Amino acid sequence: MKIGSAATCVGLFVLLRCAWAVSQYRDMLKLTQQEFNGLPQHLQLELLIGTVCCLIGGFVIAGGVKPIVISRGAPSVDTGSCRPGFIQVNHRGKALPLPALVTS
Repeated sequence: MKIGSAATCVGLFVLLRCAWAVSQYRDMLKLTQQEFNGLPQHLQLELLIGTVCCLIGGFVIAGGVKPIVISRGAPSVDTGSCRPGFIQVNHRGKALPLPALVTS
């Protein structure tokens, strides 16, 4: 758990530092009156490293994936969501004109 938290914290720190560096880079471009064509490669690499660290930390913190086990006595998903009391037969949609799906 501590490795995941550390990786997430490092990733967030790297992403915040990258955001600050991008802001400084954009300010420098404005001062020199140059057009923004994209981020330099070292900032793109820094962004990728921070994102990967955050993802790895999140996966480690979340833990392993556990299988879903359905017991035999429990109702299935299909029958569990069937609620006949909520079915509306007489509703205002009948008053709307049907779209012409078949043209002759």
